[in-house]
Amino acid sequence: MNIKKALIFTALAFLFQSDPAQATSLDEIYRDIVRSDNRGYLPMFVKNRNVPDFLLEDEALKKYQQQEEVKKEDIKPVNLVNERKLREAELLARQQKWLNILAAVKTGRITPSDLEEIKKRVDNNDPQATEIYAWMNARGIGISTDLIKAFNLYQKAEKLQVPNAALNAAKVYRAMKPEQRQSLNSFKN
Repeated sequence: MNIKKALIFTALAFLFQSDPAQATSLDEIYRDIVRSDNRGYLPMFVKNRNVPDFLLEDEALKKYQQQEEVKKEDIKPVNLVNERKLREAELLARQQKWLNILAAVKTGRITPSDLEEIKKRVDNNDPQATEIYAWMNARGIGISTDLIKAFNLYQKAEKLQVPNAALNAAKVYRAMKPEQRQSLNSFKN
């Protein structure tokens, strides 16, 4: 019994539901169509309840034309390019450039611009670049072998929380000659 009442109540609610209609009569529907065809302007041959009767069509037309006039200096170019897409494309280009540099390091074909990018990233405390630059200095890949610099870079990488950086620093330290060990900044008094 309760289900039947609920169904009847729901049906009545849908039946008497008020829709936000713009026009409730054929006359108002016709006015809406004419208004939409004339960019909101309702000609005088269609009686408009919102516009005073004394307003002549010529005056309304002049007023409408004055609103439509645009000066050339008021026209500003519109940037149709989405700024977000530009930033994403720039980010992807930088990532691809970094991947190309990593591939060049792996194959031992490092260009001076690649080396500058790595140094720039090391200066900005990039952990991956610091580890790679330390490895390059330890192995002599693309640059001359410099164990002292490699050791210092591995210590920096350890501070940047690079895994196995301390182990690699210890390996570099073991590979150093005694005079190189003495010249390390960390052991100077």
